[in-house]
Amino acid sequence: MKKSLTILAIILSSLFASAQDWGIRAAFDINVPSKVGGRLNNEKLDLFRTGFGGTVGAVYTHWFGNSVFLEPGASIYYDTYSYKDLTIIDAPAGVVESDPSVYKLGVRIPLVIGYSYEFLDNLPMRVYTGPELSYAFAGDIRFKDKAAIGDMAWSLFGKDGIMNRVDCAWKIGIGFDTDIATIGIEAAIGMTDLYKDHLTLRENRLTLSLTHYF
Repeated sequence: MKKSLTILAIILSSLFASAQDWGIRAAFDINVPSKVGGRLNNEKLDLFRTGFGGTVGAVYTHWFGNSVFLEPGASIYYDTYSYKDLTIIDAPAGVVESDPSVYKLGVRIPLVIGYSYEFLDNLPMRVYTGPELSYAFAGDIRFKDKAAIGDMAWSLFGKDGIMNRVDCAWKIGIGFDTDIATIGIEAAIGMTDLYKDHLTLRENRLTLSLTHYF
């Protein structure tokens, strides 16, 4: 027992003795939905256009030595993209505007492990990868009614929604450390099937981020 406690104390003391950084992060997202496929066949349809969004949040970096780091974080995101070549026709209301937009608001929690090294003189570079869990608080499909009845929205979630709130992606990124901030370029590859029915959809992202560490 004493030996186990000693080992635990050594591990904890080494963790707290390592360098630790807190940071605030803002990012611009390019949302790239996958093609929509069927679970029972290999047919895939290109139903969505690329969209844009943004995130803001905080990260915590724990360094193991001078090069290896573990970085969890949390951020609020707002994402948009739109349908492609889709027109909804409703007999009582008339023709609804084509290509309705998808809006989502939620939180993302990434956990990446990375390695930092000198890329150029006075320009450290870091590479990192890891999972990113997302949860959508709200989301809907919005379109305008050309019959002037008013704008309408269909909820993405809930009992009658078509999507799941929880998503998981795998992040791959590089960052360049400057005196002011770390400039990051990331790709998030969607791993979760978001549709509830027999169709499949995954959301992918390209991100440009700025992180200021304290």
